[in-house]
Amino acid sequence: VLDASPRPPVLGIPAGVKVYSGCFALSPAAAGATVAGFDGRTVDAEVVDLDEEGHRAGLVGARLYGTLRVPAARERLSGRKTGSSAAPPGSAESIARAVVADMRPGTAYALGPGATTLAVGRALGLALTPLGVDVVRDGALLAPDVTEQRLHAIAMSQVTHGVLSVIGGQGFVIGRGNQQFSPRVLAALAGVVVLATQQKLAALGGRPLLVDSGDPRADAAFEGHVRVVTGHRESVLYRISSASEELS
Repeated sequence: VLDASPRPPVLGIPAGVKVYSGCFALSPAAAGATVAGFDGRTVDAEVVDLDEEGHRAGLVGARLYGTLRVPAARERLSGRKTGSSAAPPGSAESIARAVVADMRPGTAYALGPGATTLAVGRALGLALTPLGVDVVRDGALLAPDVTEQRLHAIAMSQVTHGVLSVIGGQGFVIGRGNQQFSPRVLAALAGVVVLATQQKLAALGGRPLLVDSGDPRADAAFEGHVRVVTGHRESVLYRISSASEELS
């Protein structure tokens, strides 16, 4: 609809944190393109963020704060993050068993945030940081809740793989809520393992997985197809793209 309200429309610009709301552009480049081509048409978008009270109590969940009018350019908006509650029981646990079975002795694994990676921790008998990055090796916690600097030092000193889950409803793998995986860390890693349930991939409706590390060269290294672990002895090849490249 054409917005006749005196209130100006709002558009969020992603800056690397995990985006729960549907009022954010897909990337900073997408935000610029959306504003440049704005024709006055708007839609409602939910404003959702981390439930801080729940987080302080040890629970990770989202809270609806209200709605905003945003430009009607859905293909350039990231969309609201969806949770994993709709997945059949055991899906995350099945993926976790596959990851643990493939872990190599003497190799470090940097587990990113997310419910699926937390399941990997449970399979190892470890309590991981819900919104942080933990490094494990040989079934033990090597370094909890690491900073980018600490993760880079680990990746430079020993063979290290990243283990990252897909943000539901959006498709982001790198660049939202896991800024510890900076371009220099990604370059130092021996590889990246991507995790997602079949339901989460199906909900993307054919849209690609996304990378937005802040460095076009680092993003370009991921473009193409990536193996996604979807269960025990189950995986699929899925398209992955730079968030900025999705504009073209």
